[in-house]
Amino acid sequence: MSGTARRHWYRSAPAARRPSHWWYWGRAVYVSRRDYRKIFLAFLAVGVPLGAAGVLLGITVLLNAALVIAGIGLILFLYSLFGLYRMYGHPSMRYYRRLLEQGNVPDRAIVADLHIGTYRTAFALADLLPHATIHSVDCWDIEGPPAEEAVADVRDLEPAPTANPRIRPAKATKFSIPLPDATCDVVVFGFGTHEIPRGGPREKLFREAQRILKPGGTALLFEHGYDLHNYLIFGPVIDHVTRRQEWLKTMAEYFSDVAYARSSAAVDLIVGQRRA
Repeated sequence: MSGTARRHWYRSAPAARRPSHWWYWGRAVYVSRRDYRKIFLAFLAVGVPLGAAGVLLGITVLLNAALVIAGIGLILFLYSLFGLYRMYGHPSMRYYRRLLEQGNVPDRAIVADLHIGTYRTAFALADLLPHATIHSVDCWDIEGPPAEEAVADVRDLEPAPTANPRIRPAKATKFSIPLPDATCDVVVFGFGTHEIPRGGPREKLFREAQRILKPGGTALLFEHGYDLHNYLIFGPVIDHVTRRQEWLKTMAEYFSDVAYARSSAAVDLIVGQRRA
């Protein structure tokens, strides 16, 4: 937990067992509620005047336009829910599996999962790598409230897990990872890495990833891109994410043999190797 007194109507995850895929999908919808509200109000601001004018003035084309806008809004909302389900629900295991295959990650790997307060990736890795050890490191160490309120929600709702002995939660201090040099076969950067600020914190986190990786070790990154597909799922809020080309440039600065793939769930998958 984040230590705040904030209250949520969405139930928190249990520490003693893995949250379900449905829980993670529901949380994704819940933390997106502010954006849904903004989009809904924008559609209302356009559709209601058109519909009212169509009724009061007897102009059918205006009423039809309002109905079309309402229909588009409903379709976009349903597609957003579907898109979030593919990213955070049961289908998410497909892009995790593809990312591990892309990085040729062995089953008995020692993995550092670097995140900002969610253990979803650690659970997925534990399922897909049944003999791996996963150090799940909460790297969020920014003073004051996050720029995105959704980050605070995520951190409030999921405690560090205690059920799986192969998942070992840890906390970074000023973006220093509490693991020795050259002890990990794999590091994973997931959704939320774009929330780590540039100009110091993000660069230090990537240097730390270099440090804890064994020579020839693998760095994996999966993130939301800024593209039409993600725009349909997230709406205008997706504008603040780091662009794909910047991630490719960043990965190339710290790792070699950088390769890119795209999941059909609108997730960018990037792999690199620590230089010997």
